[in-house]
Amino acid sequence: MKLGRGGRTVPLLIALGVAVLTGGIYMAAPDFLYVVEFVLYDGHFHLRGTRPANTQVAIVAIDQGSLSAVGRWPWSRSVMAQLVRRLDEAGAAAIAFDVIMGEPERSAQREVLERLRQRLGAGAREPGLRAVLDAMTAEGDPDAALAAAIRDSGRVVLASNFVLGLGIPTDAPERQGARMKSALGVRKDAQAPNPLTNYAERGLYPPLRAQRETFPIPPLMDAAAGVGHVNNIPEVDGSTRYEALLVESRGYYYPSLAVEGVRVAAGLGVADLKVTFGRSLEVGPIAIPTDPRSRILIDYAGPPGTVPHVPAADVLEGKGLDRLKDRLVFVGATAEGLYDVRVTPVSPILPGVEKHASMAANLLDRRFVVRPDWMELAEAGAILVLPLLMALLLPGRRPVPSIAVVVLLIVGIFGLSHYGFIRGLLVPVVYPLIALALAFVAITIHQFFTEERQRMFTKKAFQQYVSPEVVERIMDDPKALQFGGEMRELTVLFSDIRDFTTYTERHDPHLVVAMLREYLTHMTTIVLQEGGTLDKYIGDAVMAEFGAPIAYPDHALRACRAALKMHTEVTRLQAQWTAEGKEPFRIGLGVNTGHMVVGNLGSEQLFDYTVIGDEVNLGARLESLNKEYRTTTQIIISEGTYEAVKQQVEVRQLGEVKVKGKTRPVVVYELLALKTTPGVGGSA
Repeated sequence: MKLGRGGRTVPLLIALGVAVLTGGIYMAAPDFLYVVEFVLYDGHFHLRGTRPANTQVAIVAIDQGSLSAVGRWPWSRSVMAQLVRRLDEAGAAAIAFDVIMGEPERSAQREVLERLRQRLGAGAREPGLRAVLDAMTAEGDPDAALAAAIRDSGRVVLASNFVLGLGIPTDAPERQGARMKSALGVRKDAQAPNPLTNYAERGLYPPLRAQRETFPIPPLMDAAAGVGHVNNIPEVDGSTRYEALLVESRGYYYPSLAVEGVRVAAGLGVADLKVTFGRSLEVGPIAIPTDPRSRILIDYAGPPGTVPHVPAADVLEGKGLDRLKDRLVFVGATAEGLYDVRVTPVSPILPGVEKHASMAANLLDRRFVVRPDWMELAEAGAILVLPLLMALLLPGRRPVPSIAVVVLLIVGIFGLSHYGFIRGLLVPVVYPLIALALAFVAITIHQFFTEERQRMFTKKAFQQYVSPEVVERIMDDPKALQFGGEMRELTVLFSDIRDFTTYTERHDPHLVVAMLREYLTHMTTIVLQEGGTLDKYIGDAVMAEFGAPIAYPDHALRACRAALKMHTEVTRLQAQWTAEGKEPFRIGLGVNTGHMVVGNLGSEQLFDYTVIGDEVNLGARLESLNKEYRTTTQIIISEGTYEAVKQQVEVRQLGEVKVKGKTRPVVVYELLALKTTPGVGGSA
C-alpha cells in the first residue's frame, strides 16, 4: 500500500512519543520491571544448561549420611578439628568454613572440671593437682583443639556474618574501633601499599553497610589464615544473583568467604587485595569488575551438585581424600533442614555453601557477568531506535507480516542478550522490549483507525463491483489498483434491454422496477462470478470490464463466458415471467477486446473506477448492432475478441460493418457457444 502525504510522519511522531514515555519509565525504574529483567536473565541459565564446574573447587558436605555417621548437628569442634587435620593431610589448597563459630562451645567435661575446682577450693591450687586439672581442662576444650588444628594448617578461612542496613549509604564512613582479621583499610604506614586506591570515593560508591557484626571467637580467629563474610544478598524477588565482594562495617571493608578462600589458596596476603570503589576488586592477578556497590553477578555452573561434593563422614574416615588435593575446599551443610536454602537462577534450593563455591570458581575461571557503563548508552539507544524502526517497517504492512516483523525483532533481541550472557555481558532487554511493544501497539492502532480503515472502505466499495475473490486480491496486492489511470488491454461487455422505453410505457412502473431489479441482480452475479468488474448501470444497460483491476490473462474468454451465461439466464427468466403472466423482454450483448485507459478517472470529490477509450465505445456499438440483425443475433463480438478466444468458442461471422464513430469497417462475429472439446473452455 502506498503511503499518502504524511503517511510516515505520524508513525514517526508516535515512535518519538513512545521513546520519551519509555525513557520516563526507565528513569522511574519500578521494582517489578527490575524483577522482570532478572527473571529474563535467569532464563539464560536454563537456555545455556549446565556447564562443567572449575576443578580447583570442591565441597565437603555435611550431608544426611554424615549426620547419621557422626551424630546430630552441631558437631563438636573437636570433630571439626579432626576434619581440618584430615583435609590438611589431603593437601587441600585452602579450607573455607561456611559455619558461623561466634560463641565458645559448651563442654560437659569442662563444666565437671570447673565444679571439681570449686569443690576442692584451695586444694585445687596445689601444684601437682593443678597441673593435672589444667591438662584435663585443655584436653576437654574443643575450641582449643580446633584452634590448634587451624593454626597447624595455616590455610583455614573462617566465616563472619553481618546484619546489613537498609538503603544505600550516602556518607563516607570513618574507621571506628579495632580492625578485625582480613579487614581492608587505609594503611597508617605511608610506605605500605594502600589496598583502597580511591579511598576518597568510598561514599560515592558505597558497598553494603553492616549494622552489627559476628566474627569467630578470638582463639579461632587468631589461628585462622583469613575471615570472609557469608552473607547472601537476595534480590527483591528473593533470588540470590549477586555476590557482595565487600561489606563495610565500622569503616573497615571485609571480603567475602569466596574472595578470602581464593586469596589463601593462592598463597596471597591481605595486602594483595586491592579495591577501586565502584570499579573493581583485585585478588592478586585476578581483576574482578564490580558494580557501584562492589557486587558482581554469580555465574552459576548448574544446579545443586554441579560443584563436586565429598561427604564429611568420608573425609573423617580418610576416604576420598585424593579428590581434594590442591583444591579450595568449602565445608558446609547440605543435609535437608540444616543448610540455608537459597533461591537462585539455577535452583530454588541451592545450599549456601554451593553459592560460595560457585563464586570462588568464577574467580578462578575469571568468568564474570558484568554490565559495563557503555551498556546504559546502548540501552538508551535501543529505547530510541526500536520505536523508530517500527515506524519505518510497520506502516503499509498487514497485521500478520507486522507481527512477524515484531517477533523476529524480539527473537533477535533475546538472541543478542543470550550471546552477551555467554560472553560475560548482561544485556538488558526489558526497556527495549517495552519500547518495541508500545511502538507496535501504538502504530498498529493508528493504522487500524487510518490506513486499515481506508482499506476496509476500499474493500467495502469494491465488493459491490467485483467478486469477493477479486476484492481479496486487491487487498493483498493494492498495487493492482492504480489510481490515475493506465493503458491496458482489457475486454469490455455491454448488455441492454431491447425497446425498454416502449416496454415501460406499456407496463406498471412497480412491475417494471421489480423485473429490472431481478434481471440486473442475475446479470451482475454472473459478471462477478467470471471475475469481471461491474463498471456501472446505464439505465437498463450493464457495463462491465474484464482484466481490471486484476489482470487476468484470459479476460476475453471470461467476458465471452459471461455473455453466454447472461443470455442463458435471460432465456430462463423469460420462461419464468411468461409462466407468471408477465411480458418478457429481450436483451442484446456486445463484447470487445482492445487497449483502454483504466483507473480512477473521477474527481477528488467522487471516486469513479472505470474504463474509457475508442475500444470501449466500439463495445457499446457492437451491443447496438443486435438491433439491426433483429432476432437473428443476441451476442456480437469484435475481431479483437475473436482472435483472443477463437480456439475456445464457436462463432458465426457476420461480415464487415461500419459502426458509428468508426471510419473503417470492422469484422464482427456472433458468439454462439463454447467449444466442447475436452480441456477447452470451462468455468472460471
